[in-house]
Amino acid sequence: MFTIRIKNRRIKLINWFIFLGVVFFMVYLVGSLIFMLPIFKKTYNYKLTKENYSIINKVTFKNAWFNCNTKEEYVIDADDEDIEKLIEKDLISDGFKKKKDKYVRNVKRFGFCKDERDNYKSTHSKNYVVFKLNGEKEQKVNYGNDFTDPYVTLKINGYDDKNVEISSNFNKNKVGSYVISYTAFISNDYKQRLYRKVNVVDEESPKLELMGDLMLELDYGSKYHEPGYVATDNYDGDITNEVDVKNTVNTKKPGTYKITYKVKDSSNNIASQERTVTVKEKTDSVNKEEPDIEVKDGITYVDGILLVNKTYGLPKDYDPKVNKEALAALKELQADAEALGFELPLISGYRSYKTQEKLYNKYVKKDGEEQANTYSAKPGHSEHQTGLAFDVGSVDRSFANTDEAKWLEQNCHLYGFIIRYPKDKTSITGYIYEPWHIRYLGIDTAKKVMESGLSLEEYLGVN
Repeated sequence: MFTIRIKNRRIKLINWFIFLGVVFFMVYLVGSLIFMLPIFKKTYNYKLTKENYSIINKVTFKNAWFNCNTKEEYVIDADDEDIEKLIEKDLISDGFKKKKDKYVRNVKRFGFCKDERDNYKSTHSKNYVVFKLNGEKEQKVNYGNDFTDPYVTLKINGYDDKNVEISSNFNKNKVGSYVISYTAFISNDYKQRLYRKVNVVDEESPKLELMGDLMLELDYGSKYHEPGYVATDNYDGDITNEVDVKNTVNTKKPGTYKITYKVKDSSNNIASQERTVTVKEKTDSVNKEEPDIEVKDGITYVDGILLVNKTYGLPKDYDPKVNKEALAALKELQADAEALGFELPLISGYRSYKTQEKLYNKYVKKDGEEQANTYSAKPGHSEHQTGLAFDVGSVDRSFANTDEAKWLEQNCHLYGFIIRYPKDKTSITGYIYEPWHIRYLGIDTAKKVMESGLSLEEYLGVN
């Protein structure tokens, strides 16, 4: 019995010590938790400043230990509207939502938050990551040229890293501003972005070409007829309608005047030209006496020569067809030209009033009445209706520079023809220089007009 009692006491004593040990451990554990709880409830705030446009990343950790809540905030502080829009788009694609002036993203992590904080802070410290633009943050490239990107520098822990993704809306064929975005992937849950602006510019001036001569002479009291102009731009194309013309010519006051032409493209590049107009005291003319003007059946003859121009017209029903004598002279001219290696095909001959009417209306619809009047006659005022006029060679303005045109000008009078609308006489005839338009007068008269160096109107002494 004694032995059993001792044994029983020992058993009870052991149980008592076990109980006291458990109680002591629980007290120790609870005390430790109470002591450490303030540490894990701390909020840790620090800023990571990106290299470009002062974008602030504000990271906050709350309620630490096994349930970590991470709050990330971005404040956009870009000095460029285009880049600001792209940053906003990037933030939204990364899961941020806009709240007032901030972009906020909540991230939950499971783990020991103190380690998470320390790891995050050391991994993304400023000394650890170097991410910056090479070259200027704003670049310029001429329209149509390729852009050579200076790229970026990315170093992680002192080593070069190429893990950079590039995206852009850059278009070298359209003037405007574009943004290039560079994204560096630092770790699985952290990335930085840089932005560069590229301006595609057009710095080439338009081309402004004046038709007709740059120096003109006008008779006192006559009317100035604008020979015309063409303006083209490498980016905007045809900008003739944008040309600003300042004309101060006063034909009732002899002297020298300047007509200025200026055009500006969409990029504000400017081109300008100038035409000089001299108003004479009186009209030069071979005939010193008053010309003999006779009108028969609505047809005007000056010193026996049928005259058609902007002043003198033909009846609507006047329909003589092609003049046989003039046609025979034309065929002879063409044959001799061909023997010399020149080709002067007939482009246009006789035209009726109705045909001229259709042609003129077509040009008016295409270029407007004012412009059409510089190269096309109104119905009833076309020399082609007389049957005495022909267009040969080519009716393109480049024809003036050909050997055929030069030969025609120097020799057509030998066959009875004149260049009806000669160079430098636009202010007299009312039409642009037409090296292809010849008018039959007969050999004797054509020779006299050619030797005088005057237009037909000046030779006859009429307007």
